[in-house]
Amino acid sequence: MEEGELKALLKELGLNKYEVNAYLTLIKQGPLTAGDLASLSKVPQPRIYDVVRSLMSKGFVAITSERPKKIVPLDPEKVLDEMEKGYLKKVELAKKELKAMYTPHESRREVIVVKSKTTLENYITEAIKNAQYHLSLAIPSQLLEKLAPFLKAKNKEVTIDLFLYGKKEVPKIADKIKVREVEDPTIVIQDKNLGIYAPPEAFKSKEQTIRGYALIIMDKNLLFMLDRYFYHALWPTGELVYKKKEKRIKLPKSYIHIRALVEDIRDHNLIGSEIEVHGKFVKTQEPVHLIGRIVDFFENEGKVISNITVETKDGKRYVVGGWNASLEDIEAEIMILKG
Repeated sequence: MEEGELKALLKELGLNKYEVNAYLTLIKQGPLTAGDLASLSKVPQPRIYDVVRSLMSKGFVAITSERPKKIVPLDPEKVLDEMEKGYLKKVELAKKELKAMYTPHESRREVIVVKSKTTLENYITEAIKNAQYHLSLAIPSQLLEKLAPFLKAKNKEVTIDLFLYGKKEVPKIADKIKVREVEDPTIVIQDKNLGIYAPPEAFKSKEQTIRGYALIIMDKNLLFMLDRYFYHALWPTGELVYKKKEKRIKLPKSYIHIRALVEDIRDHNLIGSEIEVHGKFVKTQEPVHLIGRIVDFFENEGKVISNITVETKDGKRYVVGGWNASLEDIEAEIMILKG
């Protein structure tokens, strides 16, 4: 190692320029008087005593009791071992105190602002991996290349609606795929747990900093609004290029969106099928769990309102709606179609 590199390391350990020069001189020459040390190390004479006192306080040198007094360098290995022990103690203490003060932003904040493209892509990838029931995505074609392997793997487990900005030739990695040339915001909605919103220009630049900013959304009301925007403002504007065809639905099948359940009931003539509903009563907000038969379904022209009617074994009928239901008897959180 060059001496310049060694001096840089000692400075990183907390020594200043004069202390480094003085200590290295002592290591090479052995014990020296203050005058000799100042002369050989090129430390200004008026500063030498302050430098020596500082090195003593840091454990690098000692002073003999003989006359004339000399400054003695201590064994470097022992000095640095003691420094390491002290440093580790400070690190552990700092970790303990900081951990007590730290509030993870994910657990307390409902919206996170992201400026880094890499961070945004990581959030999108994790949202795909963590999905349990449903994924809704609106993404540019250049991002699809990175996400395609994750979507292909996840589509074996969950329902995926993909809206792609750009090319029409798209791999069959979702249940439904729509395309459009004109770009709008990048959107990802994972179940009812996480939403991601980024401006259209987010992935146009090669820079790592996003033009504007992206939002990671966990607030339930904002997630609901994002879902409504995706399905009622954006989704109808795309051209359907792929829809997975199923002669028969594999049961049991879980739904978190009433519109998807109503579509399957309509397309596969599932009136009379058994269904299990987990949710809450709209009026009282009390939790409810029921099992019954589907006796009817409803969907208005714009598909803004969708619901089903379920009859239980005791003959009671309940109108079951979806996310933020207000007109129905029950707001369903999870519906399991059993056949």
